Amino acid sequence: MAVRGRHRRYQPNRINRASLTVTAGGAGMALPLIGTGVAHAADVDTWNKVAACESTSRWHVNTGNGFYGGLQFAQSTWEAYGGPRYAARADLATKDQQIAVAEKVLDGQGPGAWPVCSVRAGLTQGGDTPDIQPAGTTKTPKKTGKTSVQDVQPQTTPQSRAGTAEMYTVVHGDTLSEIAESQEVKGGWRGLYAANRKAIGADPDLILPGQRLALRGRTATTTEPASTPKATPKSTPGKTSSDRDEQATSSRSLVAPVSAATGTPYRKAGASWSKGYHTGVDFAVPTGTSVKSVAAGQVVSAGWEGSFGYQVVVRHADGRYSQYAHLSAIAVKDGQSVGAGQRIGRSGSTGNSTGPHLHFEVRTGPGFGSDIDPVAYLRAGGVRI
Repeated sequence: MAVRGRHRRYQPNRINRASLTVTAGGAGMALPLIGTGVAHAADVDTWNKVAACESTSRWHVNTGNGFYGGLQFAQSTWEAYGGPRYAARADLATKDQQIAVAEKVLDGQGPGAWPVCSVRAGLTQGGDTPDIQPAGTTKTPKKTGKTSVQDVQPQTTPQSRAGTAEMYTVVHGDTLSEIAESQEVKGGWRGLYAANRKAIGADPDLILPGQRLALRGRTATTTEPASTPKATPKSTPGKTSSDRDEQATSSRSLVAPVSAATGTPYRKAGASWSKGYHTGVDFAVPTGTSVKSVAAGQVVSAGWEGSFGYQVVVRHADGRYSQYAHLSAIAVKDGQSVGAGQRIGRSGSTGNSTGPHLHFEVRTGPGFGSDIDPVAYLRAGGVRI
């Protein structure tokens, strides 16, 4: 049984985080800019491991998900810790410059600024001072004839000498449909899924950063062409039970954000909330559950929002706004158009939350304080709750 989370009192302030990962479980408080000291340092090898986990060692990556560079800095964190002295964004800075800023973040926020990757990389506040030159002096590395795993740039490259297949490395925010469209995969996302089903598993929605997917392997060409009559829901490759439920309700105007029962109801009174009552409805789901837009619309906010943690806000054609809060991962960006039932993120427990769940609101405006009954809104659109 999933743990039912509760909120602490909402505080409309902005808290910076250095990174966002699929399994992020907590919120890190941004402290004032503090000079880096030896006691809080980490050596270059450790930072390489963090970057390998966060961005598959792509120090200049910018996927458009709001996080930049090898260590996946949020723009607000980059600015708060002195990054603009080197470059406007982290992905435009050198590796040494990014590490220099990361040292300050480590000093101010601790390893929790990278909640998952710090554990995997062994990042602590008691490491050695890194050997870096952030001022811009270029160091000439010795040629050893070998390249470490951390230095490899895992971009789309030929998979074999035969040249019959190509590989793609999954990054934060990717979906199979977006990869298939951008890489022009034959058969679309179904073809991509069919070619990589063993690597992905039973849920086509669940792909993880660092996974390498075959784009044009033999199995990808065995999918049916677009002109083939549509299969029944039971035989459609890559469809989960929740996908079939949504397909059955495609004639309705709205879909449920997650497949789960409700927890803390709308308008529940209490001192835990700054308005004196709960402004949304909670769905008790474990971390990593796919969260979907309840209707077609445009993303007006995607990122960190204080006590709500990582959130997405979508504006719909009827003038209403839907909010999805405490997410562990975000799959969309500001200004992006989304469809009804499209995955926009994954549930979590970020921000002021005492357990994994989805906080869902419906508003008359984009900001906090304009809430209306979200359950009544969904039911009016044909969703059974």
